[in-house]
Amino acid sequence: MNTLNAAIFAFLGSAMGLLPAVFPSWFPPSGADGSSARALWLDTMGAVQMALGLGYLVRAHVAPVAVRILSAIPASDRGAFAIPDPHVVGGR
Repeated sequence: MNTLNAAIFAFLGSAMGLLPAVFPSWFPPSGADGSSARALWLDTMGAVQMALGLGYLVRAHVAPVAVRILSAIPASDRGAFAIPDPHVVGGR
């Protein structure tokens, strides 16, 4: 998968999720509780496609940028929650 595929997946997933809300007459109730199997299927598959597309985009673009930003902060500026250096050996 590449960035264009992931963006198209996310866009199609959001369109699938919006269809039942925008065009309710296309999805007549078919269940005993008044729900539509078509609408439920589109909602579920839309959520899956959005998760696939957005998951790839986060892993491929957002995470590396966050790592670059956080690694640019010097160790002396990290504040009180700095992790101690594991290579330093205490005196005996």
